[in-house]
Amino acid sequence: MRFVRFLLFLALGIGAALLVVLLLPTRTPKVVEQPAPPPAVKPPEPPLQADAEGRYVPGYPFMVSSFRFAGLTLHPDAFITFQTAAGTEQPVACLDAVINASTVHLRCDDQQVGTVTIDGRFLTRFATDRLDAAVLSAVVTVRSGSGEILYNGRDSFQWRPAQ
Repeated sequence: MRFVRFLLFLALGIGAALLVVLLLPTRTPKVVEQPAPPPAVKPPEPPLQADAEGRYVPGYPFMVSSFRFAGLTLHPDAFITFQTAAGTEQPVACLDAVINASTVHLRCDDQQVGTVTIDGRFLTRFATDRLDAAVLSAVVTVRSGSGEILYNGRDSFQWRPAQ
């Protein structure tokens, strides 16, 4: 009888232990939040083609009166350049100039040549170092003092760095 009591006591103890284990709330592991990594530093973007200092040369030369159109410059100041038959360059300031990341509008007045308007858009957003690539497409119109159109055509321009 002692042995039966011992087995009964042992069974009750094991049952109580199982009951305690089953009824105890299970512990969930603590989740420790990792601090967010610092934001990645963006590499600086290359300069815009609209801000590049240098000269834009036309894909094909054209003449107005006895002047050859040699190109245009947007920065630091907007002006166009004509070349005389003797080879000397004649810059013409563009007092009406709107230049942004995608488009160009220039209006330049000269007593000898007339009024030159250039309306175009950049073909590349960021400045390029490829000297053979067209970076600007524009319509160039030259009007005489009386308003007669002396030249009107679309051309592509290549960029040359300032020297």
